[in-house]
Amino acid sequence: MRLISQGAQYAISAIIAISKSADDGAVSASQLSKSLNCPTAYLSQILAKLKEPGILKSRRGLNGGVYLAKSVDQVSLMDVIAAIDGVEFFNKCFMGIEGCGHIEPCPFHQFWSVERKKIEQWLKDTTFDQVDKRMSQKWFDLRLQFSNGVPSFNQ
Repeated sequence: MRLISQGAQYAISAIIAISKSADDGAVSASQLSKSLNCPTAYLSQILAKLKEPGILKSRRGLNGGVYLAKSVDQVSLMDVIAAIDGVEFFNKCFMGIEGCGHIEPCPFHQFWSVERKKIEQWLKDTTFDQVDKRMSQKWFDLRLQFSNGVPSFNQ
């Protein structure tokens, strides 16, 4: 079971990769998709969803691509997840039972009502600069297919 979708996972990984790019310039979806090992067309759709809430900006041309619209200390995990997956997860029954809590609560209702608020708050409070501080170099290199701390698309 996943808490977030594959798209949100790609979006979070893309933000990390963009923030780590050596020249802090725009990175193309094609370049990112190679580092993230995902389809370019799908990643382009994901990245487009991050433009409306002001997480990413883009530019066309020779040095075109996407880049961060804000600093990493101003972008939370929740900002990205909400842009990709929405916030329905934080308003629904753990079991997906319609009307749970209103008519007859499921056995998990009381527990989940409290815990989902904690998870939501943690996601809101956790910014990408905090993620960077917690991230091991090994995870970074393996997940994002970087070598020697440099994105493979910058080599």
